[in-house]
Amino acid sequence: MNKAALPKLSETTPLLFSKVKFILTDIDDTLTWESSLPTETFQALGRLHQAGYKIIPVTGGCAGWSDLIARLWPVAGVITEGGACFLSKDTHGRLVYKYWDDPEKMQANKERLLQTVDNILPDFPKLKLAQDQAYRLTDVAVDYAQDVIPKEEMARDQMLARLKALGVQAKASSIHINIWQGEYDKYAMAHRVLTDVFGLTEDELKTHVMYVGDAPNDESMFAKFPLSIGVANISQHLDKMDHRPAMITSLSGGYGFAELADYLLAK
Repeated sequence: MNKAALPKLSETTPLLFSKVKFILTDIDDTLTWESSLPTETFQALGRLHQAGYKIIPVTGGCAGWSDLIARLWPVAGVITEGGACFLSKDTHGRLVYKYWDDPEKMQANKERLLQTVDNILPDFPKLKLAQDQAYRLTDVAVDYAQDVIPKEEMARDQMLARLKALGVQAKASSIHINIWQGEYDKYAMAHRVLTDVFGLTEDELKTHVMYVGDAPNDESMFAKFPLSIGVANISQHLDKMDHRPAMITSLSGGYGFAELADYLLAK
């Protein structure tokens, strides 16, 4: 049975966002669209930053990629590899890595997971390790829809079931299967960063923070942040999601994020 349609962002009262100071956002297919970062989206990030919003991308992408984003984009930091690490600049402009757990332990776990994935990948010949695997510090990513064209959703679901049967933690983003070991996810690290680094209280988390996403691996964020936004392309996943965003944009991907920025800055 189809669930009720989400309210449109444009139908929402601006007062709902009056206390928002932090915008946490997924990257792939939330800031990007069709494998690129729209000019409108990057400009939106800059305009929001200039207006005083603290923007923190929260991604399953690799630490190597996130290092560049944390250094060069108008952001307050990046939560990378699904919550494994937070990258931000100190007062001298130097980039600091804050891991969820001991980094050597997390990297050793990754090597064991990589062996597990290598052992089962031959059973899924249409899937492959993500090309950014060499730049990952703590997890393993399997590509089903980034450089695998057309996307392999059936093989994705079969591999997820196989990994679950092996007792391995794994979730699908819009492009990858992300596989990790540890008691963390996007929300766990976001909570730690917002409370420990930025000093927010539990009540402030509900009113000062907005989350923007596009896929089922954003459910932990949608469940915890009342001010959550789905860009329009999340509509394909909604019927299968237990935790959905509070509202949805009219446009997809990065264009939806730019729509959100226009809405916030106009009000």
